[in-house]
Amino acid sequence: MNNRRRFTSGRLVRWLVVICVNLVAGCLLLPVATAQLQGGWSPLIQLSSGQGAASEATLVVDRYDMVHAIWVEALDDDRDLIQYARYDGKNWSVPNDIYVTREFLSVKNVSAAIDPNDRLTIIWSEGDVGPVYFSSAPVTETMSASNWEDPYRVNVPAGFVQMQIDANNVFHVLFSQISGNERGVYYIRSEDLGVNWTVPYRLDPDIPADGLPTNLEFVMDEQGGLHASWYYFSIVNLGAGADWVRYANSLDGGRSWSKPFTIDKLDAAEKEEGAELSAADPILTVQGDTVHIIWAGGTLHYRHHRYSADRGLNWSPDTRVFGELNGQAGDGFAVDDGGRVHFFSQIRFPQGIYHAVWGQGRWTQPELVYLIRYSSEDDPGDNIGAHNTRPIIRGGNQLILTFADEPSFPKRRLFVTETTINDLPATTPVPTPTLTPVPAAIVESTPVPPATQAPISFDSSLSSPAPAPRADFAVWYGIVPIGILLLAFVAVRLVLRTRR
Repeated sequence: MNNRRRFTSGRLVRWLVVICVNLVAGCLLLPVATAQLQGGWSPLIQLSSGQGAASEATLVVDRYDMVHAIWVEALDDDRDLIQYARYDGKNWSVPNDIYVTREFLSVKNVSAAIDPNDRLTIIWSEGDVGPVYFSSAPVTETMSASNWEDPYRVNVPAGFVQMQIDANNVFHVLFSQISGNERGVYYIRSEDLGVNWTVPYRLDPDIPADGLPTNLEFVMDEQGGLHASWYYFSIVNLGAGADWVRYANSLDGGRSWSKPFTIDKLDAAEKEEGAELSAADPILTVQGDTVHIIWAGGTLHYRHHRYSADRGLNWSPDTRVFGELNGQAGDGFAVDDGGRVHFFSQIRFPQGIYHAVWGQGRWTQPELVYLIRYSSEDDPGDNIGAHNTRPIIRGGNQLILTFADEPSFPKRRLFVTETTINDLPATTPVPTPTLTPVPAAIVESTPVPPATQAPISFDSSLSSPAPAPRADFAVWYGIVPIGILLLAFVAVRLVLRTRR
């Protein structure tokens, strides 16, 4: 019996040694060798069809809790394809072609909105100078290309374009003109489903002489107020980067607009120290009356946050999110049913997708959603570069996140994952009706009087600084469990020795 006990004890010790060694090796090598979804996130699903290189996703959710995803795939024959997929909470549909451009015409970006009649409208611009097109379909009949209207054309010289539709079925469109002498950010609206449009109204008549507006963000609050942000980069010296992040709003449905407010602008001393806003890429969201904006800037691309608790009238000071983590790969916002703001960003190091939540006036410590690599010396292997993180909330507590390969990846793919927000209940969806398509109207652009400008007085007196999180928490996340396992191994071995 004593010999058997020694054999069994020794065998147990050897097995524990093997297990611990493999666990240590796995914790050190697995994040580099294979993509790592952390926590309760589901396995990745590829949304893109594989026909071409995919863009980021545009996501909207309807009142029946169906998620609609739209993206662009650049084909090998120099055409662009607009793709669509739908999610019912359990399954994603097979991607469906909505529109294909003519040869050598590219889609700059796609924006989407759902109107009060339960129609999904998408809008896009082709090339750097337009024109703009939009098309729509009933939200329950979007799967067939035959249910989408023939694209309507709006003759505006748009580069990037964004759209919102209010409760009165007014179409609001924000676009950038990025060529010629009239570069700037412009707004138009239509009160008759796109038949007639206002004359374009310029939000930034004081645009820098060499400035080119980009990265338009356009959101609508619960009262129908419109909020816009953008930044400039230099067309004279493209390597010089940008130095101005701006915001403007209209609280009366687009009839008047505020003067642009400076969110961030570099002064001479900051430029001398090497600070820049060359990849500021501001993102914007609204949460009740609170407007949030996050952008990248500094000597490295750190994340900065400002917010306004009164619909854009007064703004908090600049605070940093994610501490020393930095980089720029395209960020995303989502607001849950509890009024909390979810922020996603792919930054480094460790490099990966991070998630933080704003609630009660501060940001939570960031959580690692998807690990790409620990350091710049590591080989990411088959891990996804994870650019353009785009989240959305479905069903009250279902948090859905899309992201794509890095832009240089051949046949760039679009992926999706999801998790459950455990402290929020699931909502009961509205029963899905059988909808009758609304007859299409013929678009003939007819100018009407332009909007007027109403300046807004700003005051940067609000303050609620958030603590800067540690950038090395992901490393400790891996070390702590290893230490616990090693301690357990030592304890077991001591117990076995005492039994001998």
